[in-house]
Amino acid sequence: MAYPNNQNTSWNDEFFANMVTAAEFAAYENSIARQMVKVFDVPMNAGKNVQVPIWGSMSAEIITDESDATLSQTTSTSANIALTEHVVYRQVTDMLRDSAYGDVVSDLGFNAGRAIAESIDTQVFSKFASFTGGGGLGSTSTEITVDLLLRAGAALRAAKLTGPFFAVVHPNCAYNIKKQLTYSAQTNIPALSQVGDGVLSSFYIGGVAGIQVYESALVAADGTGGATAYVNGVFAPSALGHAMRGGIDMNTLYLPKSRATDMVMKAVAGAAVLQAGHGVKIIAEGTAS
Repeated sequence: MAYPNNQNTSWNDEFFANMVTAAEFAAYENSIARQMVKVFDVPMNAGKNVQVPIWGSMSAEIITDESDATLSQTTSTSANIALTEHVVYRQVTDMLRDSAYGDVVSDLGFNAGRAIAESIDTQVFSKFASFTGGGGLGSTSTEITVDLLLRAGAALRAAKLTGPFFAVVHPNCAYNIKKQLTYSAQTNIPALSQVGDGVLSSFYIGGVAGIQVYESALVAADGTGGATAYVNGVFAPSALGHAMRGGIDMNTLYLPKSRATDMVMKAVAGAAVLQAGHGVKIIAEGTAS
């Protein structure tokens, strides 16, 4: 009996059910992008693209008693989120499965979930380059500073945004922020001394002027040559959209000749800029490497 490679089977699914659970737990726990952008759940059979309406701004008017209000046009644009597949393909031999001391399937599921989480975050963070708020800050030859974070926050508030605000910076760029907050906390930046103390004790930056700062090695490199620089982002949740259809799906295929099981883990997700002015890109040189 032949077993073509494109044939899905439910054989041995009882061995791999916990792999999906482990993968979904790892993906949702390790993806930080989903925690700071607008998330859209896409139903099945709804197409490969998600159209998100973006409502135009409006203003209230002050009118005198018994006067008629002026009709304002209801305008909108839209952002398109294209769904793509984030796939991890592994093969587990019977020998490996039955010989390993630990739970091979669960461990592979956890690692697959982390890989999918990293793929999703990379997709979201790649959109920082499209931010237009504040006209863009920094350069490929300068380090990121606390001052740049403050300027980015001011630009977002000047756009009438109230937060919450998030910053995602590459660890090589975050190094200089931490150095400022620790080496100079008691002299040049006394108002941030408690933040500097937190950096010294835990190495996390935390909040700066109402901006929650996260580090991620998945922030994209600038790619314009010279010293390695990265495109970091400071933004409100309304700046970016992340769409996902269902959860993590798994298909298995047992190959008797190879005495192994092919396993494919898949998530269908996409990302897009919803409102470019609600985010500020900060290009900065990475100096910690």
